[in-house]
Amino acid sequence: MIDERDKVSSAEVISSKKSKKIIFFYWFIKNWFIDRLAAVAPVPSWRVWLHRLKGINIGKNVYIGYYVIFDRIYPEEITLEDYVEIGDRTIISAHQRGSLVNRDKYPREIKPVIIKKGAWIMPGCIIIPGVSIDVMSIVATGSVVTKNIPAYELWAGVPSKKLKSLS
Repeated sequence: MIDERDKVSSAEVISSKKSKKIIFFYWFIKNWFIDRLAAVAPVPSWRVWLHRLKGINIGKNVYIGYYVIFDRIYPEEITLEDYVEIGDRTIISAHQRGSLVNRDKYPREIKPVIIKKGAWIMPGCIIIPGVSIDVMSIVATGSVVTKNIPAYELWAGVPSKKLKSLS
């Protein structure tokens, strides 16, 4: 059973990825299974390895907590540089789009997310498409990051705001 929303959305994604329907389907199912494994893998380096298999750009000595959700359709648009730490249950998305009835006003947008060297994302954060979190910055637990965060700053809240400079 596939409804109209699924048909429209999958056609958009297949077109944007310049893929064939069957290839995209297998790619999506493969990544779905990898997601399930990565969510609960008991060793942090295993979680990193599994997320790399999905196409996320991950540097060295990166920590990814349990149940972290990375964009499932455009994982290649996410970059985690060296020594980044991502807390449990964080969500990082590289795309957004409107519903079937407002797609003309809110078309699909794909924007890269970059988390730079040494940044620390505490548990339960949400990072929206197009955001860059600069070197050695910290995002406090439960924050929603809606704009770029400069280097060496602590941000918190919904939406997140600068609390203090760390330099």
